[in-house]
Amino acid sequence: MQIGKIAKKTGLSVDAIRFYERNALLHRAPRTQGGFRQYDENDIDTLAFIRRVQGLGFKLSEIRNLVELRRDRLQPCAPVRRRLEEKLVDVRQKLADLQKLEQELRLALRSCKRQMRRRPAHCPILTKPSKRCTGDWEARTS
Repeated sequence: MQIGKIAKKTGLSVDAIRFYERNALLHRAPRTQGGFRQYDENDIDTLAFIRRVQGLGFKLSEIRNLVELRRDRLQPCAPVRRRLEEKLVDVRQKLADLQKLEQELRLALRSCKRQMRRRPAHCPILTKPSKRCTGDWEARTS
């Protein structure tokens, strides 16, 4: 199959497939005498795998490692499980960071709303560059 056909089958762009080849996620496809890349069903499976693990949040370097493990005939599960556990820890940390950010934004917004009730209202975020807001938020960060 040529690159256009494999792109349609996988839902990837031709550029994405070339990118994966350049970055050693997909082996370099052999070429016809006319210079066209030739792909097979294994390449479709590999591209589907790449998309799946990208969807799980793996970076290209991590995907490259997983692709190499996938090519191993033994296909050991322990290293993959370890990488999934590490990724889960990362995601949980990101969630915790996002929840903290959400709380800070709520406090900043509450303080700003309170400031707007005053006449004249001065936005604490704009008037105090060293602090994001005043009131509850300022007390929480001090």
